Amino acid sequence: MVTSLFLSSVLTGLLATAVMLVFLYLPILWNGVYYDTLGAIGSLWTREANDRSRLLGAIVLFAGGILFAAFYGAFVLMFMIESGGFRGVPYIIFPNAPTTIDLFFPFLGLVGGFGQGIFMSLITSFIITDFHPVEKFRDPFPLILSFLIGHTVFGVTVMFFQHQLLQLLL
Repeated sequence: MVTSLFLSSVLTGLLATAVMLVFLYLPILWNGVYYDTLGAIGSLWTREANDRSRLLGAIVLFAGGILFAAFYGAFVLMFMIESGGFRGVPYIIFPNAPTTIDLFFPFLGLVGGFGQGIFMSLITSFIITDFHPVEKFRDPFPLILSFLIGHTVFGVTVMFFQHQLLQLLL
């Protein structure tokens, strides 16, 4: 079970983080306001926003995505095993599919991701916007908005795919 959780967490963490990055950088398409998350993370160490700092930011963000995917995967396992009081309400669609598609898990990911987005945006808006070494990353509004949207999308994606993969691996 630990190996299954590890494998599904690596795969879903990479996938959900990539989807989150697409949503974070989506406003670039219409020249909207966005927060350069990769540059902000990497420039904490490099002290400048360039391609090197964005690569470092991507490595840190994807590693964090894998760790949080393991956390979300543990919740999926709790509900799949139905130990104790952890019983999810089945919202099954497409009952004849090869794996059970239960909308309970994306809904749970929506709530968990939104909560994670609130927590991360509050923490980073108080810490990062005051003390970031690069001036352009100190505006809290695009940070809060992008973190709420990005983490919510991450939660939905990771919970859906964790449930699908863990069904196949267990």
